[in-house]
Amino acid sequence: MMAYFPPVRDSRERVGRMNLAVVAAASALFTAPGGQAVSPTPLARAPEMASPDPKPGLWTLAREDCRFNTRSDLDRWPDCADPLQVGERAMSRPLPDAAGAARRFVYAAGDPGILQVETGRPGAEAWSYYGFRPLAVDTEGWVIRARIWPAACPRPGCQVRTAAEALAAVRKAEAAAFADQGAGRTAVWARRAR
Repeated sequence: MMAYFPPVRDSRERVGRMNLAVVAAASALFTAPGGQAVSPTPLARAPEMASPDPKPGLWTLAREDCRFNTRSDLDRWPDCADPLQVGERAMSRPLPDAAGAARRFVYAAGDPGILQVETGRPGAEAWSYYGFRPLAVDTEGWVIRARIWPAACPRPGCQVRTAAEALAAVRKAEAAAFADQGAGRTAVWARRAR
């Protein structure tokens, strides 16, 4: 699903769709100290331009120091590596013998990009927001490594009302998310889905 957050800072910020289908399904993983930015309705809408998509398949969300064999079975992955199944418009958290609930998402590229992810909770917390900063692409142009972190809570109740507020919440949270034991993770493409 292609989307963008209007307006962002300048015309160099492109928007696009994202295939990273699981980032928010693991929202328990992404708990920002003091809460996370949420909204009752999505703030994104159809974009005019596209940006590189993350490569479809199995991804892992891990801390920088997490080391393991991505080819091993999921039940052999360490606790520091959370698997994410990437699809076209939704993401899910796979388990060793089953798939988790799929969550819809949209992605807005920028500096940094923003992931808007369905939480599965009704009402004021129906959508959550994450920063997304691509770190590497493969030879075909797919994003295969990125930093992901929860957007900071901007006010009591943690609701963002506009795209500009969501972007500010993501920017505010980035440095702290990757400080010692912060909520930030590195998303790395592991392999094609089996």
